[in-house]
Amino acid sequence: MKTGSILIITNKADVGNHIADKIKLLRECDTIKIVSYIESISVLNTTQPSLILIYCSDTDSVSIIKEIRSIKSLDKVPILFITDNLNEEKLFYAFDNGIDDFFFISDPDSIILMRIFLTLQKAVLYKQIDINKEILVSANIVDKQNGIYLKEYTPMVLRNFFSKSIEENLENTVFMYIKPVSQNKKRLNMYKIANTIKSIPRGNDIVAYGKSAGFYLILYNSGKTGAKTVATRIKTALNEECKIYACAAEITTSFEEMESVLYKSLKEQIENNEEFNYLYDTNLTEAVNIMDIKDENGKRFKEFKKEFIKNFEKIVAPIFYQIQTKTSDKFKDLEIKYFINEDESKFSIKKEDLYSELKITYPTYIKVLIDIKHFEKEKETEVKRLTYDFEDFSEEKINLLLEEMVNDFINKLSLNIIQNADK
Repeated sequence: MKTGSILIITNKADVGNHIADKIKLLRECDTIKIVSYIESISVLNTTQPSLILIYCSDTDSVSIIKEIRSIKSLDKVPILFITDNLNEEKLFYAFDNGIDDFFFISDPDSIILMRIFLTLQKAVLYKQIDINKEILVSANIVDKQNGIYLKEYTPMVLRNFFSKSIEENLENTVFMYIKPVSQNKKRLNMYKIANTIKSIPRGNDIVAYGKSAGFYLILYNSGKTGAKTVATRIKTALNEECKIYACAAEITTSFEEMESVLYKSLKEQIENNEEFNYLYDTNLTEAVNIMDIKDENGKRFKEFKKEFIKNFEKIVAPIFYQIQTKTSDKFKDLEIKYFINEDESKFSIKKEDLYSELKITYPTYIKVLIDIKHFEKEKETEVKRLTYDFEDFSEEKINLLLEEMVNDFINKLSLNIIQNADK
């Protein structure tokens, strides 16, 4: 068999031909081979297909999946499991040993083709992941042995990830700090601990070496329940090696701020022998006060934040004042307010049941987020989010956005007046 071929493993030739006919509907260029369970391992020891389909009847054993995955060259080849009916025990075993998806032989052609197509897409994705991993390994950014981000690159990688997470408004994405602590002053096998921790989260989650011999985890679509489950599984897996402490919180602000808050919490947890803590509100003011880190220019973070707010006020304050004055002079009965502080800047305009605001936040002091909202009684709230790099943020942009918001407010107000007059 050549690369790009598809291998169907089944002890029933008629079923194999039935599946092969369906695959031909998908891509005529595929080379398809049908083999029995007994022949399959011999074939796979000398070839590497791009996709493996395994049909398992009620009398067939699913142990063949474990045998296939034990062949190193096949660990990334996707496997589709095909069965006659739902046997949960067999299905769980199949997933535990590395299948990518499954379908029933009685499923409509459209479902079967969709499953095959998606699994083939995974094969391409696996190859891209391997290429990316090789690049990171060659650049000494990740540990060659286990794929964990090395400590010296962790801040850079996570800083960029946090910024992207906030920009794309990824919900329930959790940052967790794991700290293994020796029991009975026993020397820790950090290599074994690292490999174990890396194996617990899902494949797309991020694991990095952190400060004070700890580990940082980014858990997608996790929340408190997912974070606690991961922490518990790590604790169970390492119970004989060490004690595990974990602190987690949803990503809401910069890596530097959250790292400091979680680090402080974890120190207190260890002192109080509290193994897991989930923070619902990371106190950023406290975080800035306790930080003892430096930004890339060598300044303390607190000084950096102070300088950022000072520069930001120079851009925003004059525009807020000008728009407030201009609008108040033209429309005397509107309630117009604005404020600027270290967490956010807001400009709002209100009359009766109509309220609009433009809010600017700067969670990473690299990105600037702008939320424009229009609230109207008994109507759905209109929300618009924009993101700028701070260096691209200007008086012209904020002026245009504010004028647009005010004009939208006036238009909505005028429409309400007309509609009320018609009643």
